[in-house]
Order: sequence, then structure tokens, then C-alpha cells
Amino acid sequence: MCGLVGYYSRSKQDANVINNMLNKIRHRGPDSFGVWNDLKCNIHFGHVRLSIVELSSAGHQPMSTSCGRFTIIFNGEIYNHHNIRKELGDDIKWMGTSDTETLLNSISAWGISVALEKTVGMFAFALWDSTERSLYLARDRMGEKPLYYGWCNGSFLFGSELKALKSHPDFDSEIDWVAVNGYLHNNYISSPLTIYSKLKQLRPGHYIKMSYDDLLSGDTQEPYKYWSLPFSIRDNKYRYEEAESELEYLLTESVSLQSIADVKVGAFLSGGIDSTTIVAMLKKNGQDVSTFSIGMPNKQYDESHHAEQIAKYLGTQHYTHMITPQEALEVIDKIPEIWDEPFADSSQIPTYLVSKFAKEHVTVALSGDGGDELFMGYNQYPLLDKIWKTRSLSKLHLDTMVKIITKMGLKNSNIIIKRILNLSQGWSCRTPFLLNDFWMDKYRNANFPLLQPVSHKRDLDLNYLDGISAITQHDLNYYLCDDILTKVDRASMAVSLETRAPFLDHRIVEFAFSLPTSFKMDKYNQKKILKSVLYKHIDSKLLERPKQGFSLRMSYWLRAELKGWARDRLDSLPEGVFDKAAVNNIWEEHVNDTKDNSERIWALSNLANFLESQ
Repeated sequence: MCGLVGYYSRSKQDANVINNMLNKIRHRGPDSFGVWNDLKCNIHFGHVRLSIVELSSAGHQPMSTSCGRFTIIFNGEIYNHHNIRKELGDDIKWMGTSDTETLLNSISAWGISVALEKTVGMFAFALWDSTERSLYLARDRMGEKPLYYGWCNGSFLFGSELKALKSHPDFDSEIDWVAVNGYLHNNYISSPLTIYSKLKQLRPGHYIKMSYDDLLSGDTQEPYKYWSLPFSIRDNKYRYEEAESELEYLLTESVSLQSIADVKVGAFLSGGIDSTTIVAMLKKNGQDVSTFSIGMPNKQYDESHHAEQIAKYLGTQHYTHMITPQEALEVIDKIPEIWDEPFADSSQIPTYLVSKFAKEHVTVALSGDGGDELFMGYNQYPLLDKIWKTRSLSKLHLDTMVKIITKMGLKNSNIIIKRILNLSQGWSCRTPFLLNDFWMDKYRNANFPLLQPVSHKRDLDLNYLDGISAITQHDLNYYLCDDILTKVDRASMAVSLETRAPFLDHRIVEFAFSLPTSFKMDKYNQKKILKSVLYKHIDSKLLERPKQGFSLRMSYWLRAELKGWARDRLDSLPEGVFDKAAVNNIWEEHVNDTKDNSERIWALSNLANFLESQ
């Protein structure tokens, strides 16, 4: 994995500018450091490299074609690059074995659109075409790798992390309060917005082409969408048994491709369905596997003993690290530096710690990210499915709905029933996307100044057959990309660990969304077809337990170890933006144990921590 930065400036910049930008993201690529420029056009590229494939200098970046027309800075992995080389033919004189060289030559031969269509991988890159004098920025289909860009005081900046852009002398630090508003609703900032009003994040499956005339005039072209999830659910051609075989084939192939590296590869193993599936496929492929899990200080969320049992069954070299409260607390003040903007998924702390632990043994770790969205694994999905199917009911039918939920025997059904009674507005939502937003909203029933409905437009495909499939697509496009993948990328790259997510091979994503809901979830089962595949390789009794998650004792900590820290952070929120009486009410309800406001307090505290760090 790597990090990239670059800029265009109308005026001549000091030669140290690009070096200073690169130094801010050296953690993403400690193995090499490179810069390149086109002084005629004032284009500057910089790259730091974490060597994974082709460890020699033949993989050094920035990299140019032999004719000098194209120059690229690339962050990611093209898993099928060997097949692409075969398709390109024998006329190319290869300098090494890196996937960057493969991508560069495929763009030279076929153009960017065809090259992107043929790639299987995770990536973000910038490309300069010196003949057409055009700058391209591109991001992978699922958004595994980040890419930020924007105009600041006459300079067009772009890079892997905001901290690199902030070090440019023309950077503009104006806060985008619309983005802050969305953050407080969701615990993350939803792309394409960023915390800074002048900068955006490129959405997954998009690329931008900027001509030199655009750069001279200060224009920004609209991103082009080169991939979107095809809603082919009406065209499902598989019987269940056939779909099960196809899924196993696709998973086996994806895990095999994503295991290719010239460094040690391991896997995260939480003890849940998704990570266990990835490890089982690794073992099926005959690989020796090192697996890593982390023990949580809250036994309610600690799956480490389950992970150890599964590792023993599958025969992996397993490592467990038990988090101490002090260790977790020490990460908190690093959060603004690691994530660059407000981010409040509390599992960011154990994710950082397990990445740090795994890095002691391997350079690449496979994860099970994406399994919940593809195979309907989140606890709320059965409930949201019921709500959407019964949306024509009036509020007078809530008693019936409560009885249904009680009979379903869901985990924490009393809590869920209480939420239903507060969710009567959910039945009036006009689309599944609005229902999902309503469910996830941290302030859906709160009168809190600043928090108006999120106003920026989300990119949605309304061609859905059933509500729950639309909801899982919504989570795939936003929650997975802007929360889960952002969390994992920053946490792992902060310690120079590459993570890969085999479920997010776009061919698996397309296949999963071609299946009818009944293959993935019924009244008895979630992740139905995925479990059918997995249980061929492991005793199902090792996994038949409620989903636990990957969270800390945040509710308790905010009343104990973090009480002073959080109170200080809340007191520092800017006057005139927040209603301090409303903030104090949220605080008092929580510390007096009358209401669990831990998510709200954690998000507000992280926002205050970020603002103080600026």
C-alpha cells in the first residue's frame, strides 16, 4: 500500500512543498519516497511506497511509460494484473513485475475507461497525460482507497489523506458545517463532502478528467461514474444449490488473488461469520495462515475465545492481543491525527490496536469487511424489512408490530421494541433509503440546534425490487465506504499495514446483489447462503451465537475513565454554533444513567477534539 499527493499551481512553488506534503503521509509508505513534476504545466506528483508486490526499485513511483506520455502515482493493488499482462500481449518490454506498471501500460494501450473496466482491485491514482495535457484522478469501485481533491487559493490539491493537503501553503481550512451536520447525524462525514468546504472526496467508482485549460481557469469537472451496482435481481438464474457453488467459487478465487504478495500475508479473525469465511477459504487454498484477534475489555463484546477455537479447528497460527483500558485510552488523542476529520465509530480504537498488533508479524492482512452488507448480516435488517413491508399500516398497528418482533426472538428484543415505539415516523418514509437514514440517525427524535436534515444529495439507484435489498445497497454505498472502509484504511495505514477485503471483489458484489433476498435472509436466518458455504469447512456449532460486534465499553467509560476528558471537550465546543444547554442536557442524561447518550457524546467530543487540533 502507498500514499500519493500532488498539486497544480498557477504560480511557481518552493521545491520543498511536495516533499513536505509527502512527509505528512510517510506512514502509508515507509519503503521509498519519490517526486516528479512537469514544470511547463506546473504539475507536481509525490509518492510514498509500502512495498507489497515487486520489492525492487522497478516498482518505484512516480512511474512513467517508456515514451514519457503517461505518469502515474498509484495507491492500491490490481489483483488480476498478471491476466492483464497476458491480454496486453508480448510487445511490451516490462521493467519489473509491479501491478503499477501493468495499470500504466493498460491505460496507455486501451485508454482509462477500458483499463478501469478490466481491473479487479482496490486503488486510487492520479495520472498525467503529457500529450493531451490532462490530469486524471480515479478511485476503485467500492471505495477501499481514499482520494481527496479541491481548489484552494489558486492551487488544485489532491492526495490520499487530508493532512498532506493541509501542509500545502495555499490550503484553506474553512470548516464545512453542512458536513459537520451530517457527521453528527451519522458518526462519519459522508462523501463527497469533507470537513473542509474547499475539498471533496472522490466517490467510489468514479474518475475525474481535468484538462490543462480547466486548471488554468480554475474549473473542476464533474466526476464520471465508470461503475455502479447493476440491479439484476430480477434476472437471477440460479437455483439455491447452484448459487451456493458459484459463491464458493468466487470467494475461493478472490481470496487466492488477494493472497498474492511478496511479503507475509495474514488475516484478521474476530470469530464471526465473515472473517471465518475468509480464513476458511485461505485454508482451502492450501495456505499456511497467521490469524489475529483482539480481546475486548468488555466481556459482552469479547469474541477472542471464539476466534481461538475457530483458529484451532482450522489449523492457523493464531495470535491474540488483550486490550487494556489504559492502552485504548491512549489512542483517543491520536484520533484527529489518524483520521484527519471528525470520525466517531468507537470501534476505530480496537481496529487501530489490532492493526498495530498484526503489523508485528505480517505486512498484509485480509479482512471480512463487506459480508454484512452483501449477505444481510446486520441485526437491524429483519426489523427494517418488517417495517418496510408493513409501511401501509397506521400507527394504531404498532401493538401488532411489537408482538411480531417479540415472536421473532431477536437479541435485545426489549430494547428493539422500545426503539419501535420511538420509530413510528419510520412507517411514513417514502423510500427504503429514507427509512435506513432514519434508522441510523443519531438525532432522529431530538430537537437539537444545528442538526437539520442532511442536505447534500446522495447518489442512489432507485431501481430496487424489495426494500431490504435497497437498504443493503444504501449501506454498501455509504456506511461501508465512509465509515467501515475509512476506519480500516486509516487505522491500518497509520501503522503501515495493508488490509484487503476479498468480499469486495466487484464480481462478488454484483453476484450477491443478483440473488433474491430469500437466498440471504429468511425468518430463521441471516447470511443464509454464506453460511451454507462456510459450514462445508467448519463445524457450525462454533459459530451459532448472536452477533456481538467490535465495540468498547464507551457508555461506561464516558461515566468513568473518560468522564473528565469528555466534559472538557464538550465545554470547548464553539459558542454560537451549539446550544450549550442542549449539550449539557445530553451530558446530564448520560452521567446520571437516565439515558444512554454515549454515541452522541463520543461524536461531539471527537468533533471538539478535532476543532481544538486545528
